[in-house]
Amino acid sequence: MITDTAFEQTWVLQGKLSGRWAVDLRQRWDEAKSTRQGRMCVVNLEDVIYVDREGEELLRQILTEGAQLVASRAYMKDIVASLNVRNS
Repeated sequence: MITDTAFEQTWVLQGKLSGRWAVDLRQRWDEAKSTRQGRMCVVNLEDVIYVDREGEELLRQILTEGAQLVASRAYMKDIVASLNVRNS
């Protein structure tokens, strides 16, 4: 789900970020770049339960493009932390 406001675009992801789902999300992410128009982008990962290598690469891309990743569960916090370390 994508929510747009005047100052922010928020993506809420659920389930598995792997395989075909990661490929589909990458396509949607790339298509939505022009709609952000300089607004902050937040990607909520609270309900993501699994991420494979393809999903990690996509999250790394999202981070490098300036989005903020939000996670509070231990599994996703560890993944986000590892992406931040590798992005440094």
